[in-house]
Amino acid sequence: MSENLEELSEEYKIVVRDLMKVYKRGQKEVIALRGVDFEVNSGEFLSIIGPSGSGKSTLLKMLGALDKPTAGAILYDGHSVTTLDDRRSMLYRRQKVGFVWQIGNLVPGLSALKNVILPMKLAGAPSKPSTERATMLLETLGLSHRLEHKPNQLSGGENQRVAICVALANNPELLLGDEVTGELDSETTEIVMEALRNTNKEFGTTVINVTHNPKVAEYADRVLRIRDGLIEGQKHILYGDITEIDAKGRMVIPETVRRLAGLGKRVVLRATSEGLLISPLDTSGENDNYNNENGTN
Repeated sequence: MSENLEELSEEYKIVVRDLMKVYKRGQKEVIALRGVDFEVNSGEFLSIIGPSGSGKSTLLKMLGALDKPTAGAILYDGHSVTTLDDRRSMLYRRQKVGFVWQIGNLVPGLSALKNVILPMKLAGAPSKPSTERATMLLETLGLSHRLEHKPNQLSGGENQRVAICVALANNPELLLGDEVTGELDSETTEIVMEALRNTNKEFGTTVINVTHNPKVAEYADRVLRIRDGLIEGQKHILYGDITEIDAKGRMVIPETVRRLAGLGKRVVLRATSEGLLISPLDTSGENDNYNNENGTN
């Protein structure tokens, strides 16, 4: 398995394998993640969509080293994130990751410009380059006319765009968003998601955004669906619906596809010249007839 992960780490920016998270609530155990597997390319914009309680926010926290899994691995540029101690986790977040949350974490008494300068100042960056970068980021996200405005003078969408600039201040390689448009109306959501998309394209930042909103998810290059702690399927802007086979050979077929295809708990697998055919188990014996005709047992 280690050799496989090493090979994958050469190809992908992020590799997630067999990720599990179990919480204890009193005498009960709650399984938030059930062996999640996926990879992320450098510079990719990935959306993870799922209902409340599906495990998507838990997954995001682990990608940002804000929480540790019960089992499994996350590799970033070939290095383990899940085994970092507190000090190294802090350095990883400071040097590699930017966060954008549903509710902005802007300092109320500071202007938009000073809010973006602040993380660079805390990291010890010189004043002039920090001001220049903060101005550039705000201008790139369409806020050149709002540099001196404080959060209470900005709209919800403007505050979220400032929050994206804050997350990008120290030039992170990875931007993690948790329901960044959850408190916004549909028109403002479009503006913020266009800004996030432009961030991905303009700066080459790898973006992972979790959401419950299908329209928000569509701004990404690729969409993973998560339900009950399992990756259910994905949608690619070029290929449409995709189902991923994990490291153990497991494949989760999306519920909508199962319903349309009439698939129950047991199915028949057939290797054909075009690939793998999955069909419902026919209890009337037609499957047996097919096998006999094709010389299979």
